Amino acid sequence: MKKRKILIFLLIGILFPCLTWAQDAKSKKVTLRMKEATVKEFFEALHKQTGLNFVYNNEQVKSLPNITVEAKNESLTQVLDRIFEGSLFDYSIDDETITLFQAKQKEGEMKAVKGVVVDQLGQPLPGVNVTVKEDNTIGCTTNAEGCFTLKVKTFNHLVVSFIGMKTQTIKFKGQPDLRITLAEDAEAIEEVVVNGYYTKSKQSFTGNAISVTQEDLAKVSNTNLVSALQVFDPSFKLQEDISAGSNPNAVPKMRIRGDSGFGSISETNLKNDPNQPTFILDGYEVTAEKIYDLNMDRVASVTILKDASATAIYGSRAANGVVVITTKAPEPGRLRINYQFDGLVQTPDLRDYNLMNAAEKLEAERLAGAYLSDDPFSQQLLEKDYALRLRNVKRGVDTYWLSQPIQTIMGHKHSLYLEGGDKNIRYGVSVNYQKNPGVMKKSFRDRYGIDVNLQYNWKDKLLFRNNLSVSHVKSQESPYGSFMEYVNTNPYWPIHDEKGNLIKEYEKYVRTTYVLRNPLVEAQLNNRDETQYLEVTDNFNIEWYITDFLRFKGQVSYTLRNDHQYRFVDPASTRYNNSSYNEGEGVLKRGEAYNYDQRSHTLDANALMTYSQSFGSHFINSAIGVNVTESKYSNVGFSVIGFPSGNMDYVSFGKEFMNQSPDGDEGLSRLFGSFVNFNYTYNNIYLFDLSGRLDGSSSFGKDSHFAPFWSVGLGWNIHNEKWFGIKDVMNHLKVTTNMGETGKASFSPYEAQNMFNYYKGKYYAGGLGAIITTYGNDELKWEKTRSWDINLETEFLKGILSARFSYYNKVTNNLLSNVTLPQSSGFAYYRANVGKMENRGYELNVRAFPYRSQDLTVSVFATMAHNKNVIKEISNSLKARNEQINKDQDNYKPDYGQRYETAKPQVEFKEGESTTTIYAVRSLGINPMNGKEVYLDLNGNPTYIWSAANKVACGDTAPSLQGSFGLNADWKGINLNMSFLYECGGQLYNQTLVDRVENANLIYNADRRVLYDRWKKPGDIAFFKDIRDNSRTELTSRMIQDNNILQFKSLSISYTFPTSLSRKWAMERLKFTFLMEDLAYWSSIKRERGIDYPFSHTFNFGVQVQF
Repeated sequence: MKKRKILIFLLIGILFPCLTWAQDAKSKKVTLRMKEATVKEFFEALHKQTGLNFVYNNEQVKSLPNITVEAKNESLTQVLDRIFEGSLFDYSIDDETITLFQAKQKEGEMKAVKGVVVDQLGQPLPGVNVTVKEDNTIGCTTNAEGCFTLKVKTFNHLVVSFIGMKTQTIKFKGQPDLRITLAEDAEAIEEVVVNGYYTKSKQSFTGNAISVTQEDLAKVSNTNLVSALQVFDPSFKLQEDISAGSNPNAVPKMRIRGDSGFGSISETNLKNDPNQPTFILDGYEVTAEKIYDLNMDRVASVTILKDASATAIYGSRAANGVVVITTKAPEPGRLRINYQFDGLVQTPDLRDYNLMNAAEKLEAERLAGAYLSDDPFSQQLLEKDYALRLRNVKRGVDTYWLSQPIQTIMGHKHSLYLEGGDKNIRYGVSVNYQKNPGVMKKSFRDRYGIDVNLQYNWKDKLLFRNNLSVSHVKSQESPYGSFMEYVNTNPYWPIHDEKGNLIKEYEKYVRTTYVLRNPLVEAQLNNRDETQYLEVTDNFNIEWYITDFLRFKGQVSYTLRNDHQYRFVDPASTRYNNSSYNEGEGVLKRGEAYNYDQRSHTLDANALMTYSQSFGSHFINSAIGVNVTESKYSNVGFSVIGFPSGNMDYVSFGKEFMNQSPDGDEGLSRLFGSFVNFNYTYNNIYLFDLSGRLDGSSSFGKDSHFAPFWSVGLGWNIHNEKWFGIKDVMNHLKVTTNMGETGKASFSPYEAQNMFNYYKGKYYAGGLGAIITTYGNDELKWEKTRSWDINLETEFLKGILSARFSYYNKVTNNLLSNVTLPQSSGFAYYRANVGKMENRGYELNVRAFPYRSQDLTVSVFATMAHNKNVIKEISNSLKARNEQINKDQDNYKPDYGQRYETAKPQVEFKEGESTTTIYAVRSLGINPMNGKEVYLDLNGNPTYIWSAANKVACGDTAPSLQGSFGLNADWKGINLNMSFLYECGGQLYNQTLVDRVENANLIYNADRRVLYDRWKKPGDIAFFKDIRDNSRTELTSRMIQDNNILQFKSLSISYTFPTSLSRKWAMERLKFTFLMEDLAYWSSIKRERGIDYPFSHTFNFGVQVQF
């Protein structure tokens, strides 16, 4: 008995530790929060918390979906049961090991399952894709009520996906009815492509498009949409205007993938811009100015379409790319009120000016011989002038004129949005106001707007939408005139006299009849330049869900716009300070008013039928539609002169018309297009895209009213191939290629037709005489661009690193331009096809997440683009134009009053070169012995003689590389975002070196380099020629410099309060933002920027509240 008891105790002592360990393993507590983790990551997390080992078959667990779990102090078995419930796997616990194995289960029965898919507000979602994960050939889409029926096996998984929503995987356990709720995906915009007519899945898209959300745009700029877009797409570029600077009334020029046209050609300039992209707002075409003035708070997303596959459905409007803007639609639910306030501070940026102070300016004049004359009487006057100015310098006069016309300004923007409704009726009302003064005093651009959006859903079959938008913009240029007037004014002149009165005129310069005046005088007068427009747009949409896979969409948009401009020049203006206006009839012609009014109508209508259906592994998405637009405008303008007083500034106070009668113009253009798109996907692996469009336009001659456009694209989702075995590392790999033909018709109506001008006031044979002013061209052909693209997309480690690379080549044929004719022909110009042009390049977008956790996410990005423009062919008329430019430059002989008119590079078109090539004569620099420039002729021989015949291509203003980079970080509601823009590899003709240094007119102030860097005596090694040499500097390679730019574009910091906290304050959302724009600008070229209007820095403080 005693031995038996000892044996029992011995067995218990051996077994008890094992039993308690097994029990401890089951009861171990774990805390997890994982999203889309692999089985390996899941078990590693459990091992760290429990110390247990896990055994499983790597090949078998590949069928398991990624694991999303949230557990707080739960037992290990509870977590494991929840994860593997309904799957084909089970587990066992043995000592310190947990073994995962395939459970022996019966083959699941085929059962019919019914379900409904709704959004977070309980509204049904039509068109949702429902497929079986284990067999993706089985699937369907939800109907208009969000319902679906499907036969599946028990233990299968249903994958439910929809554009704009987070994809869900549902375990089917045999239940007959399912109710599935899909949540909105904040990143979903990146998974779809909005082309303005309909939305396509990015997975099946073969084109090249960049999509950006309003939230991302607002981190860069919350007032200027087009400026912010540069950060996200390296091929989208704003043309820098160093004259306009930060003028709020200057609408920037934009480019996508370089220039594709010549524009309208005269002998000295380009009048038209044929390179602007097309802008589509909620399905209809709008102007660049409309987008510039758009309230960014109402924008939902922006998509930039760049290649033929993406843009072909726009046909003749697509060659320069298409920018599609979609505004926010009202969401259902109780009434919600959103209010956004932005306070704006702008400070002038004058760092690019390097002007001489009073003492330096006077010394530069002395060294240049400004106070020397061979005439004794003149010499006496010059010495008197010098003494007067020297006295001002010695008594401390050193006026900083740059500060006089500028100001640090404070603006503000308010946006109020109300939305709500239910399943059937939704509404949204937006009111916005922006007070936007400029840094030049009394300049501004104020915007007002109201939008009313109504939506009605009839029995989930018909959806009606109507959006009424009214916007009013009022702007004014600064009465202080051009900023250059203050840059030019000498610092040794005081603003006021000893009595504190404004000095109106300074001394007359001895060697000219020109009187130097105080530029502030004009600002005290009643001069003004005002512009305003009122635009009303009504956009009506109807969508008919005919079946689950067939849908009709119609849209009609009507826009009415009235433009008004009024300019007034006070009769006391200094422009009238000459003898012709100070005596006789000239006195009665002082003062001028210009009045201009234009009224325009635009009708844009389209109808579209879409078909989407899956057949096992096959998915078809197709569309067919028509588009009709009509644009009509009429305008009248006239100038009146002879005003008795600056206070009597209405046109009726004028004495007479400046010309014999008012001028007017009207135009009507129509465009009709029909298009079709067919998209086929096999097993979500192989993609095929085909588009075609036929456009007809009244702008062309009778022989070319219609033109076809097309595209074809192929794609391969390599990551969806079964044999692709590195999905854990590279979870996305896609290759697409496409080619096609698009076009543009960027010129005014009637230019292809004969145009006449009547001789009013002269009668001949009882009627008015007329003369042809524009010669028509019935053979004018459509300008077409044929392009080819190849794109590669990849993603590593579930988005930790992603990249997109694109290469393109596009050739534009039958380039259109206005060609100026000689006066002897009797015609001003005619419209013609004048050449052929090629653009080829590549683009790279990279994004990485160096750190991601529950609370902190850090991402970095970089973009890069390269474009090479080459003119392939030009017409004889363009070759003759180049020859005429050379003749004009060789024969230029300015009189004394024109001797400071500097040479500027002309736009020349030559085969093999680009539209941005700089032509100049090669230079060896300044001869140290005599201070003269030494040139090279075409044969490489040195010469002192400049000749236009020796000009060659010496540089190109287009950069070799351009792009952006930046950082974004989120931590517990705090967001930090910074972005930079860069350019490198281009050249620039530094006009500042010519205008402000070497050919500087020392009657005015000039760049400091005039005094310190010019040649003064034999032996000087100098970049600039002799300071006493007043000869004109012709086009020389010496003034061409490498242009490398780095711009600190934006820095924003925002904080979104936790919902629990904001609700305590009776708010659903509360967010504060501090945003800085254009913080710094570094360039390898030292030049003056902001010539007529200075650049500025912008600081913005915003508050967003939702109730």
